Amino acid sequence: MSVPTTDSKMYQTMQRQPAEIQRLLDEGWGQAEQAAALLAPAQRVFVVGIGTSLHAAMIGAWLLRAAGSDARAVPSFDFALYPDSYPLTADDAVIVMAHTGVKTYSAVSMRRANDAGAQVLSVGSLSAEHPGSALILRTVEREQSAAYTASHLAAMTVMAQVASVLGVGHGASGVDGFRTALEGLPDEIAGVLARETEIQPIAEDALARQIYAIGAGPNEATALELVIKAREAAYVPIDALHAEQFLHGPMVAFNEGDRLVAVAVPGNAYDRVAGICAVADGMGGKLWVVGAPVSDTPNTSVFALPELPEMISPLLAVVPMQMLAYTMAVLRGTHPDTFRRNDPRYKEAFGLLTL
Repeated sequence: MSVPTTDSKMYQTMQRQPAEIQRLLDEGWGQAEQAAALLAPAQRVFVVGIGTSLHAAMIGAWLLRAAGSDARAVPSFDFALYPDSYPLTADDAVIVMAHTGVKTYSAVSMRRANDAGAQVLSVGSLSAEHPGSALILRTVEREQSAAYTASHLAAMTVMAQVASVLGVGHGASGVDGFRTALEGLPDEIAGVLARETEIQPIAEDALARQIYAIGAGPNEATALELVIKAREAAYVPIDALHAEQFLHGPMVAFNEGDRLVAVAVPGNAYDRVAGICAVADGMGGKLWVVGAPVSDTPNTSVFALPELPEMISPLLAVVPMQMLAYTMAVLRGTHPDTFRRNDPRYKEAFGLLTL
């Protein structure tokens, strides 16, 4: 198998992200205002998705809570099959995060929401069809790589725009600084993408080690997204947990020489994540901190990021995760675009179920 480099769709799509986000910031405020008007009366907002879209839903719920909404993220599978655990009324709203619009439980979730009389919105590609959605918040062209990148970043951006508008209507101070942060995001994403040479030695080293990823608050989803991307693109074993959950038990399995990827950005979670990094360093771990340096681990590799409001920070922090996963795929000689369907055995096995 030839090693995919810049000819892979994953790489090309990653590189388009600054332009895609700039387009949304230039053209997407109208749809954000429409969505905010539909969400404003809602008693509760359920944000549902699966896979990478669940991570976008997790971030979306954080953003909407900052805007003053009672928002919660739920896996679409659970939302569809456990209605007694997630009761709905006509006073609620449901946002279905579904890039393609073809996944089984995204469609079932949308039907369930409509049957309950809830307000139904969705977030999807420029061509996605979401029957039953009162408003489809459009993101980017449908991705051609199985390892989604731009669609995830765009979905989070759309939710940040909605939260910015909704928060002003609610008089919520939690969205202060959102618009200013979003305005600078395309250039900051471009700046991160230009730092490929910083990623390669981390990827080379990580492939020889057990890899763990941690994050907290909204960046729990950033750590979890690294797992999906690294497994989809490079087929590597990697684990991720909320930072505090990692500390409370699983960290006893962390060994000298293991690699810890930690998302440590300024905000409420920073001090605790930094403390956990110090513990990992004391255990002899190899750390890669994405965000801000940790003073107690001065010899740690740091991928510094511009400071953003903590709720907006996942929109930038996810980009190094994408780059790390892609670089590991290149180094391993796996193709990040195929979802392993180029292997007949895996293709046949995946065919046994409908996603």
